Amino acid sequence: MHLIKVDAIDSTNSFARDLLRENPKMPLTCIVAKKQLQGRGQRGTIWEAEEGKNLTFSVFLPKPEIDPAQQFLLSATVAVSLISALEKFNLPRLRVKWPNDILSANQKVAGILIENILSEGKVMGSIVGVGLNVNQEEFIGLPQAGSMRTATNSEFNTDDVLEVVLRELEAGFDKLAKENSEDILSNYKNRLFRRLVPSTFRKPDGELLTGMILGVTLAGKLLVQTEDEVTAEFDLKEVSLCY
Repeated sequence: MHLIKVDAIDSTNSFARDLLRENPKMPLTCIVAKKQLQGRGQRGTIWEAEEGKNLTFSVFLPKPEIDPAQQFLLSATVAVSLISALEKFNLPRLRVKWPNDILSANQKVAGILIENILSEGKVMGSIVGVGLNVNQEEFIGLPQAGSMRTATNSEFNTDDVLEVVLRELEAGFDKLAKENSEDILSNYKNRLFRRLVPSTFRKPDGELLTGMILGVTLAGKLLVQTEDEVTAEFDLKEVSLCY
């Protein structure tokens, strides 16, 4: 994997897009930033990271082996690959909070933002943005945030962590091209936070719903068994998990 290190930029995902415009045949490439000025998360949120203590990077994956209708398979692959990497550093109770937040002991330690580039009905490339909290200890106003350090009470070398993460991501990308969708979704399902546990969900209008997470569909919708034992599907904007 080609590695590019930069200082302060707006967003590694945006930087990757700019590079791609200059070089449409860009190979598998990782862009790592010491500081992101406008890091982005899911649902339009801002990803904030203390400079020098965390990892903020994007990986450009050319021509992933996925159909446009199956874009969630890449998200599932990245989430499971991140967990596989963090397991090597002995983080406790690693899980994926749907759709792709990585938790350790119920604290969010990493977030993922994937932007797929479509052309002529095909996924021509994917930009995988990752924010990983490594050595940061304080998260003002973010009670559910944590880091590798807060989870283990140990300090880590960010370069060493990045090396392991990129190795696991490459292995995941290779499996994406070889494994069938059922295997990928099964691995993801087995990592889901609060799966098969009675949980509370909130709809956009504030209405609360009680149910159990069963898994996800091929399109990435959350499968929830409601109190009346009906299995319902929810998209990202239709429900959020309260915890």
